[in-house]
Amino acid sequence: MKNLLFLFIAVALISCKDLDITKVSYSSTTMMGRTVLSVSPDSVVFTFNGRGEPTYYARETKSSEWEGIMKSLAEVDLKKMAELEAPSNKRMTDAAPFGQFLISTKDTTYESAGFDGKNPNEVLMPVMQEMLKIQESIKK
Repeated sequence: MKNLLFLFIAVALISCKDLDITKVSYSSTTMMGRTVLSVSPDSVVFTFNGRGEPTYYARETKSSEWEGIMKSLAEVDLKKMAELEAPSNKRMTDAAPFGQFLISTKDTTYESAGFDGKNPNEVLMPVMQEMLKIQESIKK
């Protein structure tokens, strides 16, 4: 059984590699402004534009960060990502930020359906957790 699980994870990782993911971005938009965290194999870029002082931060991506993101995408079918329903709709009444993922490959950019802030569909939750870890490391 363990071998079967290992084989499934390996196939999923290889299928993500076959797509040649070049960048994963998470954006959060409120009435106060827009925050974007973009992670590629080479760089982490964090921006905020809106009311108040704009913020820009960039650094190199740690290999463990990129590996974590790739593992978190193992069970995500990028072509169906836009069809994944959000578990809540507070963003429709301005009670939560509007969140969205963009995942870029060499050929295409895939968009997720919108979701409340840090609360995407459960399939995308592992990606959200990895992105939040990276965002927290920026604040330190």
